[in-house]
Amino acid sequence: MTGNASASAESVTEIRTDYLGHGAYRFAVLTLEGAGHRPVMMGPASLANFAAAVRALDLSGVDAVAVTGKGPVFCAGADLKRMTEAATPQQTEDVARQGVEAFGLLEALPVPTFAFINGVALGGGLELALHAGYRVAADSVRALGFPEVRLGLIPGWGGIPRTVALVGPALTARLMISDSLAGRNLSARAAAELGLVDAVLPEDGFLTASLDFAASILSGTAPAPVPAAVPSPRPSRAAGGPKSGVPSAVGNASLEDIRTQLDSRLHGAAPAPYRALELIAGAATTPAGQAGQTAEIQAFGELLLSDEARASIYAFHVTQSLAKKPAGRPAVDPLPVRTIGVVGAGLMASQLALVFAQQLRVPVRITDLSQDRVDAALSWTAGQLDRLVGRGHLDAASAAAIGALVTGGTDKSAFADCDVVIEAVFEELDVKRDVFAELEPLLRPDAILLTNTSSLSIEAMGADLARPGRLIGFHFFNPVAVLPLVEIITTPQTDQATLATAFELARRLRKTAVLATDTAGFVVNRVLTRLFSEVLSLLDDGADPDRVDHALDPLGLPMTPLQLLQFIGPAVQLHICEKMHQTYPQRFSVSTSLKRLVAAGLPGYLDDGGHISPAAASLLAALKATDAGIVRARILAALAEEVTAMLEEGVVAGPEQIDLCMILGANYPFHTGGLTPLLDRETGTAFHPELRIPLPASR
Repeated sequence: MTGNASASAESVTEIRTDYLGHGAYRFAVLTLEGAGHRPVMMGPASLANFAAAVRALDLSGVDAVAVTGKGPVFCAGADLKRMTEAATPQQTEDVARQGVEAFGLLEALPVPTFAFINGVALGGGLELALHAGYRVAADSVRALGFPEVRLGLIPGWGGIPRTVALVGPALTARLMISDSLAGRNLSARAAAELGLVDAVLPEDGFLTASLDFAASILSGTAPAPVPAAVPSPRPSRAAGGPKSGVPSAVGNASLEDIRTQLDSRLHGAAPAPYRALELIAGAATTPAGQAGQTAEIQAFGELLLSDEARASIYAFHVTQSLAKKPAGRPAVDPLPVRTIGVVGAGLMASQLALVFAQQLRVPVRITDLSQDRVDAALSWTAGQLDRLVGRGHLDAASAAAIGALVTGGTDKSAFADCDVVIEAVFEELDVKRDVFAELEPLLRPDAILLTNTSSLSIEAMGADLARPGRLIGFHFFNPVAVLPLVEIITTPQTDQATLATAFELARRLRKTAVLATDTAGFVVNRVLTRLFSEVLSLLDDGADPDRVDHALDPLGLPMTPLQLLQFIGPAVQLHICEKMHQTYPQRFSVSTSLKRLVAAGLPGYLDDGGHISPAAASLLAALKATDAGIVRARILAALAEEVTAMLEEGVVAGPEQIDLCMILGANYPFHTGGLTPLLDRETGTAFHPELRIPLPASR
C-alpha cells in the first residue's frame, strides 16, 4: 500500500560528533547520517538523537558548533509516515513540540552556531538550519524550501518566525505558501540573494570552505549577519555590511494580496495556507516568544489531524513512490531507442518532437502530407528553443544541438531505421489504422509503434498489423513539456519487450508512467469526460450554468469544468464524448448544447470574464432553479461510480494509480489526494479507509 497509515519503523538519523581544529579555532561538528544510506529525515527517534547529541557536547575549549549532512542531503525534513501515526491532538502537537525543543537546544548554545548546508534542505531540514546563527550552502544545492503547506501542514518547528525575521512577512509568505503550493524550491544562490543563507561555497572541499567561513566570522574578518533568532519584520542592511535580509516594503498589504489569491484559487478548501498566513502575520507584528511558539504548535497539531493533510501526505507518497516504481513494469530488458519518428506536424506532434530531442538527445524525424506543415513544425521547434535560451533554461550551443536533431519531410521511408515511431494524427480510428498500415512495411521488424491517442482502442487500431504486439498506447498530456504524466496502454497482444521499452522511454523523458488497460478514455479522459457528461446534462436540462460551473469551487480544483472544456476545445471534447457514449451509453451522454456549440464555431461556453457568453446562453434551455450543493453531490456521485467501475474492470492496479493520473495529468491538488480520497470524504466511498482517523469526542 502506497498510503501512509500503516505503522512503519523510523529510519533513524544518527548524529556523529567530531571535534575539529581549524586554524586558531576548535569546532564541534554534528554530522547527520541517515541509516542504511537513506536520506536524513527527522522522526521522534531522530529528534531525540539530535537533542541528545547537542546536550552531550563538550563545549570546554570549543569556539563554535556546526551542523552538516552527508552526501547530497543535509536534511530532507520530517518523517511523514511516522508523523501521520499520531492520532490525537496531544500526539500531533507533540510532533511539533519535540522538533521545536530539539532545534531550540542548538539555538540556545552559548557559542556561535553554523549550518553547513551540503545538500537538500527541505521543510524541517531548512528549519533546523534556521536555528543556527549562520548558514552557508554548497553551490550545487538546488532544493531549499518549505513544502509543508502543499502537504496540508505548516512549518511547525520554528521556521515561521525565523524566516520572517530574516526576509520579512511578504517574502516569507511567498516562500511558504505560493512557492510551496507550486512545488517550487530555491537553489543555494537564490536563497543567498533572498537572505536565507549567508554565503554560497564550492561543493568541492565544502566542509573546509565552510570552516574557513566560520573562522572568518569568529575572527571578525567577515561581517556578521543579523542572527535569525532576532525578530525583525523589516530587516535592513547597513552600507557595505552583510546581507541580513530582504526588506519588506509592502508589509501586510502583500499578505492580503496572497489571501485574495488563495480565495480565488482554493475558495477556502485547504486550511493550511490560511493558517500559515495568520502565523506569518502574527510573527511580523509580535515579538517572538512563548505565545507565538504555542500558536505554531497548536496549528501544526490541528492540521496534522485534518483530512486535507492526510490526503496531501498520501498524494505526496503516491507521486514519489509510484513515479520511482511504477506498477506493471516487466522485468525484461528494454530495447534501445536511438532514433525516433513522429507522424504528424501539428502542435501535439511538434511538442512530442521537441521533448524527444531535448530529453533523449537522439535524432527525431517528422513527417506530414504537406512540406509546408513540416516546415511550420520545424519553425515552431526552433522558436521554442530560442525562448528557452532567452529565459536562461538552455545555452545557445545546447539549443543549436537539439534543433539540429529535429528534421522533417513528407517521405515516411525516412523512418526505415527508427527504433520507435509515434503517431499524433487526427483522433479518428480509420485514420490511425491507415497510418500504421502504411508504416509497418517500411520499418524494421523490431521497431516499436506508439500511438498518442487519448481515447481510441489500441487493439482495434492494430487489428490488421502483422506484428500487433509491437503497438502500444503512449498518451501524453498537453502541454507535453509541462505535464509529467504518460498513460501506457496495453492490449492482450502487447509483448513484454515493447512494454518494458515504453516504461524506459517514459523514464528517460522524465515522465511518470501509469499502466492502463485498453478501455475507452483510459484514466484521465474517462474521469474528466464523466464529469463533463454530468455538467453538460445539467446545462441541457436548464440548470443555471454559472451555478453548475462553480458548484465544485469549494473543493479547490484547478479549473471549473467549463474553463477546462474551453482549454481542451469543444470539438475535441465532443469527439471524446461521442466515443465514450458508444462504449458506455448508460453513463456517458452526448450533450445537445455541446453539439450546437461546435456547430456554431464557438470556442466554449464562457466569455473572457469567465461567465456564460450571450452566444452560448442562446443555445441553452430555459433556466431552472439550481442548488449548487445538489449539483456538486450529483457530479461527485457520478465520479465515484465511474472510479468504482474502472477498478472493477481492472483498468489500473488500484485507486493510487487513478489519483496519480489526476494529480499529474489533470493538475488535481494534493489537498484532495488526487480524486479518490476526496470522493471518500464527500460521497462516503471507502477507497482509502486508512486515511480517515476518528478523532476523540472531546475534540
